[in-house]
Amino acid sequence: MTPQIPPSLLQKYLLDQCTEEEKAQVEAWYESLQGESAFLDQLPDSDVGEIRNNTFSEIKNQLDFEEEKPALSYSWRWLTSIAASVLLAAGIYFFYNVKNQAKEQKIAAQQIQNKSVELITFRNEATRIVIHQLPDQSSVAMHPDAVIIYPKAFDTNQRAVHFSGEGFFDIQKDPARPFLIESGELAIRVLGTSFNVKAPVSKKMFQVDVVTGSVEVSARDKVGAAQQVILKPKEQALFETGSRKLTARVIVPQARKPIYEPVTIVFEETPMIKVIEQLEKRFDVNISFSNPGIAQCSVTANFESHPLNSILEMLCTTLEASYSLSGDTITISGAPCE
Repeated sequence: MTPQIPPSLLQKYLLDQCTEEEKAQVEAWYESLQGESAFLDQLPDSDVGEIRNNTFSEIKNQLDFEEEKPALSYSWRWLTSIAASVLLAAGIYFFYNVKNQAKEQKIAAQQIQNKSVELITFRNEATRIVIHQLPDQSSVAMHPDAVIIYPKAFDTNQRAVHFSGEGFFDIQKDPARPFLIESGELAIRVLGTSFNVKAPVSKKMFQVDVVTGSVEVSARDKVGAAQQVILKPKEQALFETGSRKLTARVIVPQARKPIYEPVTIVFEETPMIKVIEQLEKRFDVNISFSNPGIAQCSVTANFESHPLNSILEMLCTTLEASYSLSGDTITISGAPCE
């Protein structure tokens, strides 16, 4: 039988006025709600915590609590039915994500009641970096296997996406509609800027590097407390999934740049072997040819403020070749020049 708790105690919980003992009592009641245990046992702790937070947030919205209003009295059965119904919606949502290995997180949570919203899922199945355009003309240069999920049309008050993998975001400025990214355990908020997100599903470290503008990064620690850092250009946020610790630091300049940073470089009748040597000196990658004959091809090109993926695309177009990316290794494939 589900234990009963006084409505006044639930109200204190919703207003964050409980002692630790009272909080434990409310959460024990919450976990005893019908149908929850079997479902939650299948989920990681982070998802269980998110369901709990979303559920009680929704209860608070439905009760429309305001601290300055006089205390109201509610039927225990009525409060339990609200919690159970909200839990069912959250449960269906998270079961869908676990089954399909695609965490739509806030996007689906906010739009789950709106059946008319169409979500778009794009996975980069190519072996090279692909630039994907978003509805507001923002773009993301996605590494192989990166996935982005977003509504076909952004809301009037915000632009929200879910992203996993690695990608470089170039966000259009729109002060009236902040751009929100759910990426693994991180929440990223921007107005208009460019930055790189590295949040592979299988990795233990998530990373955000800012190139222009400013970015707000937040994540929950082990006890669910909020952590937040504000990043400016040449700054980096790191989130370790084991300790759930979020830190920020200045990016130390390196002789070899990350591939998303733009550079200016000029080639004039330069053999590809020399082109590759220069690119390897500029960027933190290793480049090779599938056919040694490509090394003798000559190119003339002027690249002004281009990241490595743009340079490679244009070089490959000139040579009628292609490239593939695996970690920090790039392979250029094509026919040798005559």
